[in-house]
Amino acid sequence: MNQKVFKRRVYIAGLLFAVLAVSFILRLFNLHFSDNIVVSRNRKAETHRGYIRDRNGYLLALSIEKNSLFANPEEVKNPEETAQTVAAILRISPDELLKKLKRKKRFVWIRRMIDDDEAERIGKIGIPGLYFKKEYKRVYPADGLASNIVGFVGIDNNGLAGIEYNFDDDLMGRAQGGGEPPGGVRFGRNITLTIDRYIQHLAEKEIGKALDRYRARQGAVVVLEVKTGRVLAFAKAPGFDPNSYSEYPAFPLRNFSFIDSFEPGSTLKIMSLAAMLERRPAVTRQRYTCNGFIDIADVRINCTSVHGTIGMDDIIRYSCNMGVIQAMKGLRKKDLYDTLKKFRFGTATGIELPGETAGILRQPDKWSGLSKYSMAIGHEISVTSLQLAAAFAAVANGGVYVNPAIIEAIEERDGAAVKRFVPAVRGRVIRKDTAAQLLRMMRGVVTGGTGQKAASAYFCVAGKTGTSQKFVRAKGYSDRVLASFAGVAPCEDPAVCILIVIDDPADKLSGGQIATPVFAALVDPVLVRMGVGAKRIRGLPPLRSKGAAPFTGTTMPDFTGRILAESLELLVEVEKARGVTYAFHGTGRVYRQKPAAGARLEEGARIDLYLK
Repeated sequence: MNQKVFKRRVYIAGLLFAVLAVSFILRLFNLHFSDNIVVSRNRKAETHRGYIRDRNGYLLALSIEKNSLFANPEEVKNPEETAQTVAAILRISPDELLKKLKRKKRFVWIRRMIDDDEAERIGKIGIPGLYFKKEYKRVYPADGLASNIVGFVGIDNNGLAGIEYNFDDDLMGRAQGGGEPPGGVRFGRNITLTIDRYIQHLAEKEIGKALDRYRARQGAVVVLEVKTGRVLAFAKAPGFDPNSYSEYPAFPLRNFSFIDSFEPGSTLKIMSLAAMLERRPAVTRQRYTCNGFIDIADVRINCTSVHGTIGMDDIIRYSCNMGVIQAMKGLRKKDLYDTLKKFRFGTATGIELPGETAGILRQPDKWSGLSKYSMAIGHEISVTSLQLAAAFAAVANGGVYVNPAIIEAIEERDGAAVKRFVPAVRGRVIRKDTAAQLLRMMRGVVTGGTGQKAASAYFCVAGKTGTSQKFVRAKGYSDRVLASFAGVAPCEDPAVCILIVIDDPADKLSGGQIATPVFAALVDPVLVRMGVGAKRIRGLPPLRSKGAAPFTGTTMPDFTGRILAESLELLVEVEKARGVTYAFHGTGRVYRQKPAAGARLEEGARIDLYLK
C-alpha cells in the first residue's frame, strides 16, 4: 500500500476517535454539573413482590404501593425552612434533615415509603427540589402471625429471613428470566404455604401462654399432618412483628424450631424401643428391675423413681431410664445407629426454610462405652423440633416416613402453577406391627403414665414425654432442663402429630408437667379444624371478626368494620377483577371508604380505606 495513503487513513481514524472522545467527555461533564435530575414522579417500582398466603388463601405478606420522598439539594432554595416544614410533617429531626439538604449531592433520600396522608400534605405545599418516587412496601397484615416462617424484607424489598429469603428470586420475579416487563413493573410469583392460619394462631397463643406461666426462655410447637407431611403450624415464642422487625433484638428473630438442636431426652426412648422391637421383639415379654440408678462405664445414671420390677409397657409409661438401659444391653451399637439414621436423625429434613441444621448423630466408631445407653434415653444426640416431630409422625403413619414440607404451591401471577405440593414419601423405617406396638405403649403414657395431662375428652391420644438436662460447655450437664411432649391422635388412625418443646423453664419442671397441657389445649380444635371425627367441639373462637362479602364485579364492596387483613383479602379479589389501586389510612377497623359502598367501580379506580 502507498505509504502516503496509509498515513492519511491513520490520521482520519485518529481524528474520528478524538471527536468521539471529546463528545463523551462533554456529555459526562454536562450530566455531572446539571442543575436538574430526571426522575419521573410517577415511575413505578421495578418489582411487585408476590403474595405469601396460608393454605386457605389468607394473606400473610403482600406489597402495597407507597410514596418515597427524595430531594435534589441544589434545587432546594431555603434548606432551613424546608427542613422545619418537612420534619414537622414526617415527625423527624429537623437538624438531621437539614444536614441532608445541605449535602453537595443531587439525590438524597428523605424517607422511604411514607404514609399517604404525609405525602399528600407535602405534595400540596409544593416545595421546590422535593420529589416522590413510587415504591412497593411489604406489609404483613396478620402482624406477628407465622413471622418465624414468613420472614421479612429489607428497605430495598429483598428477602432477609424465612420464606421471604429462601424464595426471594420467585417472589421478586427473577426466577422467570426474560427482558424488561411492559410498564417497567415485574410481578413476582405467589407462594401458598401448608400452614393453616387458624392452627398457627392457636399454637402461637398456647406456647406463648406457657412461656409466660413457666418463665421459660423459648418454646416451639410443630403440628404435622401425619399422612402427607404438611406442616400445619410451626409456632415459636417469643415472636416478633415483621412489619417492624428492626425494633427487635436478634434472639426472637432466630427460628428455634429448626435452626437450634437439642438433646431430646426421654422422647427418644420410642425410637430406641423401635430398634429393639425390630431386632429383639422378645424385650416386650421380659421383666426388668429398677433400683433408681444404674452404673455404666463408671458413670451413674439416675432414674426418676424406684420402679421395682416392671415390663416394657410400664417402662415406657413411667419413662424408666433403668429399664431402657437394661433392655439395650442385648442390642448392638450399629443396630441403634441404623434405626436412628432411618428416622433421619443427623440429616436435615429438607424443609423449604433457610438455615435448617442437621443435628448431631455420631458414627458408632466415635461412641464411648457409655454412648449406646446414653443415646437410648435421649442424650449424646442432638435433634431439631422438626426432626423429632417427623420421626413421631412416621410411627403414627404405620412406620412410613414422609418428609415435612411447608410449601403448598408456587404460582405465577395469572395462577399458572410452577410447583404443587406432592407428599415426599421416604419409605418404610420400621415394620407396621412395630409401629402399632409403639402406639399402644404411647397410649399408656397418656392413660396412666407421665403424659396424663395430654388427654382429650373427645379423641384417643398417644404420646411420649421428655425432660432433658441442658449441657453447658466446659461445665457439663446442669440442673436446667428442656421439657417436651410428642403426641399423635386419634390413636386408631392418626391424623396429626403435635410436638411441644419448652426450653429452660424457671422452675425446672418436666415435660409431663408443662408440655402436656399445651398439647391438650391444641389437639381438640386442631382435629376438628381438620374435619377428623364425628364429634364437634363447641365454642371454638373464630379467627376472623367479620366474613368477607362476595364481590359482584362491578360495584364497590362495603369494607366498613373490617380489620386490615380482612380488607386485603377482598381487595385482592377486586384488584384482579377491576385493576384497582388502593391505600390505607390509619390503623384499626375501616370506618370510611372512597368510593362509597355500592358505587359503580370503574376500571383502574383508586380505593381509599380509612381505619381507626
